[in-house]
Amino acid sequence: MKNVLFPVDFSCNTESIVKKALEAFPEIEGIYFLYVVPLSVKELEDFITENYTQEAKKLAEKKMITFIKNLEIPKKYTVDYAIADGDPARVIIDLANSGKFDALIMGHRGYSYLEDFFIGSVTVKVISKVNIPVIVIKKERKKEC
Repeated sequence: MKNVLFPVDFSCNTESIVKKALEAFPEIEGIYFLYVVPLSVKELEDFITENYTQEAKKLAEKKMITFIKNLEIPKKYTVDYAIADGDPARVIIDLANSGKFDALIMGHRGYSYLEDFFIGSVTVKVISKVNIPVIVIKKERKKEC
C-alpha cells in the first residue's frame, strides 16, 4: 500500500484521522488528498452557476493548502491534492478506480445532520463500488465538533 487516495471534507476530525492513518500504515509513501465541492443536490443544479463552482473550488483550494500545511507531514511522504466538483461519492469512486492508487483511506463520516448514523452515506457508496482496498478510520467522538 504505497499510494493512497485520501478524500477529505475538512470536518473537525479530519486532521486526526489523517494522522491516525499515517501512524497505522507506515508503508504509505504517497498521499493524494481529494476534496469534492458537493454539487449533488439535483433540485439546485439550475441555480448553481459556473462562477459559483469556480469560487467554491478556489476557496476549497485555499483550505486544502492550509490543511496540508497544518498537518506537518514528514518529508518522507509525497503529497499531492485535487479539488473537484460533483457528487462526492461518484468523484471518489471514479478516481479510486483509475488505477493510480493502492488503497483508499477515509473517515467513517464527515459533515452530517444525522450525527447518530454509524457510517456516512458517501462512505457506504464508496465501499461498495471501489475496486481497491478501502480503509475506514473511525474518528474520536469529540464534544466540540
